[in-house]
Amino acid sequence: MKISTSIRSLVLVVIIGLFMTSCASTGILERSRTVSVTGTGTVAVIPDLASFSISVSELGETTKEAQSKANAKIGRLREIIRAVGIEDKDLATTSIGFWPEYKWIENEQILVGQRASQNLYVTVRGIVENPTILGQLIDSIGEVGSISVSSISFSKENTTEAYTTSRLLAMEKAMQKAQEYAKGGGMKLGKPLSIQDYATTDYQPAPRNMAKADAMYMAESSYGTDIPTGELSIISTVSVVFEIH
Repeated sequence: MKISTSIRSLVLVVIIGLFMTSCASTGILERSRTVSVTGTGTVAVIPDLASFSISVSELGETTKEAQSKANAKIGRLREIIRAVGIEDKDLATTSIGFWPEYKWIENEQILVGQRASQNLYVTVRGIVENPTILGQLIDSIGEVGSISVSSISFSKENTTEAYTTSRLLAMEKAMQKAQEYAKGGGMKLGKPLSIQDYATTDYQPAPRNMAKADAMYMAESSYGTDIPTGELSIISTVSVVFEIH
């Protein structure tokens, strides 16, 4: 009798275990009914900001003399920059340096003077409304001798609307891709369970309409440096996990 009861208890435990395993397996199967997709949305915008660096380097017999020469040249550059309407908030000194300068003469290192340098960072606004301002500014700056201009870059002051549009496009493409997968598998697409967003900006150096840009520039000026601004690509990528059933 005790043996029979033990056997019945063992059978009951096995049945319960099998039932729980079956339920767990079903739960795992249901939880695994998802599809993960990515979508990318791109919006092209025209830059309205330009930035570049100006470097001044002067040699003098003393540090004070070299610094005085550099300061005078920077002052002249500031006058030129302000003359085209650029405000002081868009001018920033990024570095100032002094060091001795040597020259090798007949295998001997000779001190030839003291070197002073300054770097100025300039931001030019309104390059869409005034497409010739950047080229004219570069030409005017070039009249100041012994300087270097480098690191010209373009950007967009307000990208909020462009990023909103690119995110919506990215989500639409992700949903379209998920619907195609669900349909191909004979299932229906459910709600999104998770969304991850990644945003980047890509600069395309080729202008959107070179002929139009050149025509506009030539109509307003018969000379000067032409600096095409190109396009900025505002890119959003979303990674979405959808239910499918």
